[in-house]
Amino acid sequence: MANLVGNALRHGAPPVRLSMDVREERPDVAWAVIEVTDNGPGIAEEAMPHVFERFCKASTTRTRSESSGPGLAITAENVHLHGGRISAANLPGGGVTFTIEIPLHRDIAAIDDSTAGPR
Repeated sequence: MANLVGNALRHGAPPVRLSMDVREERPDVAWAVIEVTDNGPGIAEEAMPHVFERFCKASTTRTRSESSGPGLAITAENVHLHGGRISAANLPGGGVTFTIEIPLHRDIAAIDDSTAGPR
């Protein structure tokens, strides 16, 4: 998340927004859905399928730095290691939204056992 917010501040334009929600999927699984949105120039559509690849620099129009771009690949790997998903989408009026979805597993049996008291 820190890398996405940092990228939005460096390469996008204000305001940068961060939101989090929980999406219920089943009684035992929910997803933490985190979105980082900026109002910058967006990412070229032809670069979008490669944005999470190592050393991909999406566009010289999007960046004000000399970075080689491994940050999004590292972010994607961290998300995947947690069983999650990450995506990027350009917004119709400009800007980009990066969405991270991380599974929140609920062990109902463990919750029931912990609240049952001593045996």
